[in-house]
Formats: sequence, C-alpha cells, structure tokens
Amino acid sequence: MTADQLVVLGNTSRENDDPEQALAYYAQAFVQDRLNSHAWNNYGNVLRESGDPAGAVPFLQRSITLNPANATTAQFNLAVAYLLQGNYALGWAQYEHRWNFEHLAGTLPAFSQPQWNGEDLTDKTILVLGEQGHGDNIQFIRFIWNLHKLGARIVLQINRNLAPLFSDSPVLDQIVDVGQTPESFDYWIPIMSLPRVLGVTLENLAQMQSYLIADEGRYRAWLKHLGPKHQLRVGFCWSGRRDTWVNRYKGMDLDHMLALIQRNPNYDWINLQMDATEEETQRLVAAGVVEYNLPVATFADTAALVSTLDVVISVDTAMAHLGAALGRPTWIMLGAQAVDWRWLLDRDSSPWYLTAQLFRQPSRGDWASVTDRIHQYLSWFKI
Repeated sequence: MTADQLVVLGNTSRENDDPEQALAYYAQAFVQDRLNSHAWNNYGNVLRESGDPAGAVPFLQRSITLNPANATTAQFNLAVAYLLQGNYALGWAQYEHRWNFEHLAGTLPAFSQPQWNGEDLTDKTILVLGEQGHGDNIQFIRFIWNLHKLGARIVLQINRNLAPLFSDSPVLDQIVDVGQTPESFDYWIPIMSLPRVLGVTLENLAQMQSYLIADEGRYRAWLKHLGPKHQLRVGFCWSGRRDTWVNRYKGMDLDHMLALIQRNPNYDWINLQMDATEEETQRLVAAGVVEYNLPVATFADTAALVSTLDVVISVDTAMAHLGAALGRPTWIMLGAQAVDWRWLLDRDSSPWYLTAQLFRQPSRGDWASVTDRIHQYLSWFKI
C-alpha cells in the first residue's frame, strides 16, 4: 500500500470519527514516505483536533517545509494550533493565511487604498470588513473601540442580519452592506486582522463585562411580550450550523437538551435555536417550553430577547457569543474533539468574555456529563 493510499485511509477514519486510527494510518504513511507532506499535515491536524496543539506544531511545520508551494492547508492549520495554545503573538500573523484557505481563497478585496498595518489613524477613515460567521463578527467587533481611541473615523461593512445589532454603537460612523463600498476611506482591514495589528495577546486583551447593548425599544417589547417573571428565565441553543462538518462535534442531539429541560421544570425555558424544525418545536413544547411568537428577524431582535434572560445555555455558536457580549451569564457547552481555538484548553473561563462559563466534555461525545454539570449549576444559580 502506498503512502498516498494510507493517507486516504486516514482521512476516511477521521471522517468516521476515529482519530486514533487516522493517526495510525498517517504515521504509517510518513514512515513509508518521509517526504509526503499530506501525511505530516494531516497527522498534525488530527493531533490539534484531539486537543494537542503543541504536539501538532512540528508536524505542520514539517509539512510546510516539505512542500512550501502547496502548503495552504498546513499554514492555516498551524495558525489554528498557535491560537488554540493561546500563542497569539505567532497565531495572529499566521492566521493571515486564511485568505488562501478553502472558501476564503480569493475573497480578499483589492482596494486601491492600503490595508491598515498600524499607521496613524488620527482624522483618518478606516473601512472594517466583516468576515466569516456571525459569531466571529460579534467576537471581534470589540476592537472598533481600539480604533476609536486611535482617532479613526470607522466605517463597518457587515451583512444585514448583524447591521441592526451594531447600528447603535457610539463609535461607528457608518455601516454599509456587504458588497457596498463607502465613497472615500483611507485604510481598510478585515475585522479578524485587527488583533494582529493591535498586538493583542492573552495578557493585554481588554477585560470587559459587556460591549454590546440591546435596543431599548426591542428590549421593552420582549419584556411586555414575556409578561411578569415568576421564575428564572433560561435561554438555550443546542446546535450550530447544521450544514457544517464540525457541527458533529459542536452540536448535541436535541434529546440531551430535552433531558436537561425535563430535569429542571422550575425554570422558564426560552428556545434560542432559531432554525428549530417544526418537529423539534413540537417536542420542546411537549417538554414544557413555551412558544413566544414574537418575530425575530435580525440579531438585534435576538439580542433584545437574550437581554431579558437570566442565563444563556448554548453550544459553541453565534448565540454563545451574543449572550456573552451582552454581558449575560452564558454557559457554553463544548465538545472534546475539534474544539474551536477561541475557547483554548483546560479552563472553564474565557479571556474573551467575563460572564462566560465553559462546560467541556470529559471525553468525545459525552454530552451527558456536560448536562449533568449544567443541572448542578442551575440548582446553585441565583439572580
């Protein structure tokens, strides 16, 4: 069997949720062919997904050295390994390789104005480009305050679902839709490149209780709609984007969420899973979840609802970022495999969100232990 065939077998094992067997195949591949860059990259990537980013780094570096002209995937994986370790000094710079990776390749705009790399922003206009997922933009929007302190006039290009959420920001001068370009600006930068230029590390990351505020009118409308509160209100979200490969690790089966709800009937459970199917909604109602049929069209509407809650319980999805950015107690349930770099490892708090509590699977697929801990925390939680 050739090294390339062994790599294919490793990839199949990874797809079948068997990282140990995948590692064994990749190891056989680079033992058979020490110059096979794919085997080195894939071995390092699965190590990182399995919670060993430090161990992954030399394998990814070796892959890049072996085939620097075709190292796009290894370069990106190396960035994620650095960031997962909390090595932001290396991670942010390495993360610029995302613009050559998969769906982002070729999407970096070619403006005639220069990309900002730390130049004086006094009385200058900077265009900040939203990118990737809703949660990414919610997490990184905090850095516009840094630009404001540097004297910049800030224009944000963001999609229509998020624009109303950010529209009340006192430091944003203009918001434009994706695909629109303001008439004039001096510099531009993708929003997730800001921490690289600003020199953000774990040590100097600003500790903020919250940095988003819900619209007052929408908030009061939700308070009226929900009616008098007689018990704790708990919002919940059990799945990320269902069309993504990684959601097999991020999301949980609805059965786990239902079991938690049924064990804790003395709470007002609020469904925050905006893409819940009709069947899922019916199962939730049968478990005692009340339907509150007020339209939720944008993240501004969702933020108003979340602001009425006493706690948000969510898997790793945009809802977790929203709850924490609003300063609500947010309990984030994390899988053991392929954990996202922003949650780091071996900790139950987040340097990004002061009100976030992390509940990690002790082993791959063990959501029952996570919901057991949530159940215990709910019994302690008071407002």
